[in-house]
Amino acid sequence: MEQSDSEEEMEELTPHQMDLLVQLQDLTGLEDLEVCRALLESRQWDLETVAREQLGMLAPQAEPDNNQDDIHDIPAPAVAPVHPVWSLPRTSLGWVLYMVSLPARLFAGGMGAVWAFVTSLVGLPPRPTSQVADPRGDVAAFCREWEETFGTEHPTFNRGSYSQVLEEAKRELKFLLVYLHCEDHQDTGRFCREVLSNPLVMDQVAASNIIFWGCSVSRPEGYRVSQALRENTYPFMAMIVLRQNRMVVVGRREGMVQADAMVQWIQDTVTDYEAFIVAARAERDERNLDREIRSEQEAAFADTLRRDQEREQRVREKEEVDRKEEEERERLRREELDRKDQIVRLKVELAGEIPEEPELGGEDTVRVVIKLPGGQRLERRFLLSHSLKHIYYFVFCHPDSPDQFDIVTNFPRRTLPCKPGPATPAPPSLKEAGFGKSEMLFVADLDS
Repeated sequence: MEQSDSEEEMEELTPHQMDLLVQLQDLTGLEDLEVCRALLESRQWDLETVAREQLGMLAPQAEPDNNQDDIHDIPAPAVAPVHPVWSLPRTSLGWVLYMVSLPARLFAGGMGAVWAFVTSLVGLPPRPTSQVADPRGDVAAFCREWEETFGTEHPTFNRGSYSQVLEEAKRELKFLLVYLHCEDHQDTGRFCREVLSNPLVMDQVAASNIIFWGCSVSRPEGYRVSQALRENTYPFMAMIVLRQNRMVVVGRREGMVQADAMVQWIQDTVTDYEAFIVAARAERDERNLDREIRSEQEAAFADTLRRDQEREQRVREKEEVDRKEEEERERLRREELDRKDQIVRLKVELAGEIPEEPELGGEDTVRVVIKLPGGQRLERRFLLSHSLKHIYYFVFCHPDSPDQFDIVTNFPRRTLPCKPGPATPAPPSLKEAGFGKSEMLFVADLDS
């Protein structure tokens, strides 16, 4: 998220500003574009002034007011070499030592600045810098050394790196109080004992729900933060809070201050800029509410879509069942038509095999009366030498005859083997079946 925000901010720069960023990188060797941008913005995009500052050729500046409340964006801290921090002497002896060492310091600083400027112009590699290999280790070591020197009475230190504590304050919507520690400054020990260890200050930090973080500027992580916050003297305190989705400095306190003044400064700063936290929390709640509403809408849409899909699936399944049933009915109908056509053809074929009816009164003539299932009565004469199949063909070829039937006698009741088949390929003759001069037969419908 932060990376995408940085890319969008870079896209807002004009081509001229991008050229200044590239030139500053070439002059100073800084690799972080956000650091270069922050440096240029702090000097109204004055490339010469920023280059002089980074190369050690600083112009004299007036000491700023310790109580300034101007809001500054926090650039990502750049990696830089650790160097001793100088402060103006406050005693006569200090001034004498300061004046005696001034020529040597000016000569060394001037030569170093000139050499750095010349090497950057001709493309030679810059002076070696100490990389921050273990930022959490730097913070942990500072906290341990602080407690060994000044005791355990202090606001609770956050042991994460500067980047981690910034992210934590942004995520939890809390104020972040940064303390930069300089062992070489004459007011550091007094400030730690009288202010940071003061119960009033500790209670105020806890009551305001402030995340407290500190590190020594003699360590790479602390010096990185020093380069980002650009303090002027020590002790140094900075109050940071989320504003418009960016962590910004809303208060700075530089130099020695009494505990009650520190408590008042914390109270005033929190009161003045608590609206940022309220606005950020309201904006985050609104985003969360929008996200929940979208999630509920998406869930409702997904449920509706699922029900629609299930309904469509049921419709498709029903249509498939109906289609198969219709196909089955059509198949059976065609089979029935084919069967009836076959029966019609078979009746025509078998009608030609029925022998002619013999004359009445013949010695071998048999009068056969056949009663159909529908009540119709058929009567015909056959010879005793005729086969039972001829009686079957006669009944089969009649229009009112069922398609599948047996021919039976009533007394005694028995089924005559009239139909030719695998069991009786050649049915017996009427004489062999025991027919007399007159017989009464019945047709039993096998399909009923």
